[in-house]
Amino acid sequence: MTLLQSIVLGIVQGLTEFLPVSSSGHLLLAESWMGLPQDRLQDFDVLLHGGTLLALILCYAREWWTMALSPFRGDRTSQRLLLLLILATIPGVIAGYFLADIIERSLRTTSSIGWEFIINGIILIAAERFTQTRAKETLRVSDALLIGCAQALALSPGLSRSALTIAAGRALTLRRRDALDFSFLMATPIIAGATVFAATNIAQGGVLLPSLPVIVAGITSAVFASIVAILFLRQFVAKKSLALFAWYLIPMGLLLCLLS
Repeated sequence: MTLLQSIVLGIVQGLTEFLPVSSSGHLLLAESWMGLPQDRLQDFDVLLHGGTLLALILCYAREWWTMALSPFRGDRTSQRLLLLLILATIPGVIAGYFLADIIERSLRTTSSIGWEFIINGIILIAAERFTQTRAKETLRVSDALLIGCAQALALSPGLSRSALTIAAGRALTLRRRDALDFSFLMATPIIAGATVFAATNIAQGGVLLPSLPVIVAGITSAVFASIVAILFLRQFVAKKSLALFAWYLIPMGLLLCLLS
């Protein structure tokens, strides 16, 4: 892998992790079009997710700091939100532990990604039919678990984590901005866990990775692209519907199905 290829993959990861279009699917497509060995890049892909994790922490530092201090300040609203985020993470952790390898082996194909892009688009369109009235602080335990289940479904490479979790929040009548913020906040622990797991594999040896400068370039570009995507979406959803992304996802999915 060249330095330029790593930077491009980092940008793809950073943008598509938060835009509701599937980062894993786009990474697979980009690696395929570059002629890179996809079966040897899974740990590198997770390291790129580490870049998006850093961006999440930077962009939501105030929220995480408030939640971390909430037990000491008696801030019940922030304590409750922290508990809901923990609960929402559980379905993804369970699914990842038991199903990640199976899903990675069976669904890393162009045709699968194409069909899942179409599903993403349909879900985004359907989610906009729900009335937006609630703030994320009004979520119940059952609501958090349902959004967590949506996140677990996104283990499949072509399904977008942000699309599914934001759509689940919208289906529970969350306001767009609150659905987006809850989705991005709940991404932090799940991405952190995957990054730590990949780092453990790397530390144990037996993992083929590019050179250190190439890795650093990819992660750095992922950080900056992720920050751009987060800031853009937080402004975008205040005025526009995320269903607009279906105009890209559905035609792209159909094209991939035809080409596969």
